[in-house]
Amino acid sequence: MKHKMIAFVLAGILCLPLAACGQASENVDASAATKSSDQASSESSSATSESAEPRTITDLGGNEVEIPAVSEIKHIVIISPPVMSFVIKDIADTSMIVGINSRSFTTSNTDIVGKVFPDWKSVDTSFIDSSFAVNKESLMALDPDIVFYYGNVQKKGLANVDVPCVDFFSKQLNDPEAVSIAWDKQIREILGQNSTSSLQDEWNTTDKKLSDILKSKKETKTALCVFSNTAGKIVVSGSDSFDSYAQSFFDKADITNVAADLEGTSGVSMEQIYKWNPDMILVFHDAPAQSILDNSIDGQDWSLLDAWKNKAVYDIPRTTYSWITPCADSPLMPLWLVSKAYPDLLDENNMDSLLSGYYQRNYKITLSDSDISSILGWRQVTNK
Repeated sequence: MKHKMIAFVLAGILCLPLAACGQASENVDASAATKSSDQASSESSSATSESAEPRTITDLGGNEVEIPAVSEIKHIVIISPPVMSFVIKDIADTSMIVGINSRSFTTSNTDIVGKVFPDWKSVDTSFIDSSFAVNKESLMALDPDIVFYYGNVQKKGLANVDVPCVDFFSKQLNDPEAVSIAWDKQIREILGQNSTSSLQDEWNTTDKKLSDILKSKKETKTALCVFSNTAGKIVVSGSDSFDSYAQSFFDKADITNVAADLEGTSGVSMEQIYKWNPDMILVFHDAPAQSILDNSIDGQDWSLLDAWKNKAVYDIPRTTYSWITPCADSPLMPLWLVSKAYPDLLDENNMDSLLSGYYQRNYKITLSDSDISSILGWRQVTNK
């Protein structure tokens, strides 16, 4: 019963189950990467002449939903926090996003969000509260054409809303690669972005790179993901579940999850963590990694652990959402894990280049050195 209560609360924090994707080769021939003017013209003409009639899709929840024609979607409301990450990657104009769950911003790096979603501060967040309760009048005042939500918990607040609502929860998907690919595909279908590079391409590239570099691995590191750490209660990520994807990411990076015997997310004691004594500690949210490195959390002594002694305690990167959950940048997560666990196989400079290239391809944005540092946290190496 205790575990079910934890899972229910955490569902409100994350609200997802997902998967991931891939990218095209960085050395693609220019002639292959650039569409001919005739082809581009044809695609443009096709999009323009598209019927303004509504379409019927089957969303990831298995629901048949009648949605507007692409040309009729002007206002989008996002209930599920991580879905924002995919929408801003695929949407032609972010000003179309008129309402969003504020948790999308508290679990992201707003400096990076500001680069790909310049008007994010002006988007309405008042129509929904922290428990995902929707104020119908406030929602309808936004004149939404479509609403994106995740699962039955969020669906309850939309019961009497006369707007097409699309579910991003799938009972069949629990791997972050599969989830993120499915989310990206569903959003691109809704937005008519079928000609853009997909997350599947990015995952294909990541998976190949992981296969190539991990062949040279000589040892297997262990790690622990601290899912939350607040009010003296430490919750860690065990095996995969609806609220945690650490296990899948660890598997991709060939890292052993010391908490794998736990089902989903679970509260643990410091004594249990001492027994595990992981090589690395990754922090999702609440008390940041620096608090562990400073050993400043009341009632918790992290200095007895090898990870603390070796300064191998890291905040999980955030861009348009935290990388430990399915997001538009999920293909970068296992590569980052490798750079931390096996720096001889993938060093900081290479990881910097992979991140920069990813943002150039997917967002047409050049990240500065300070941007990269804020995402990857290379300077976080102190403890007391």
